[in-house]
Amino acid sequence: MDANYNRFQERLRRLDHTSAGDDSGVVVRPDGLIVPRRRRVRLSFPWRSLALAVTCCFLFKGFMIWHQGAAEYSARLAELSDQTAGHQAAAWLLAMDPISAWIGATLTDALGRPPV
Repeated sequence: MDANYNRFQERLRRLDHTSAGDDSGVVVRPDGLIVPRRRRVRLSFPWRSLALAVTCCFLFKGFMIWHQGAAEYSARLAELSDQTAGHQAAAWLLAMDPISAWIGATLTDALGRPPV
């Protein structure tokens, strides 16, 4: 046989082996024809992004508690909760919690009071 034909068959075998393991979207049939294959749709929830958002929220609240002080922060939240529904939702989200209070206290111990 022709040497080019042998090299072509070898390339087809390599292509068949490399595309078998991953979900590349094509299949090489036994007769050498490359046909598209439907990709499986994988729906998943972005748990890592959610964890990062929650962590950033706690860090932001802790920074605000450190910067304003716990009493001033609570007073601003009370003022915020007396306004519209959107402001009340923000006040609920930014409410003092043990984790944020601990972060604020840790920042105060490590950095002292912020400059005014």
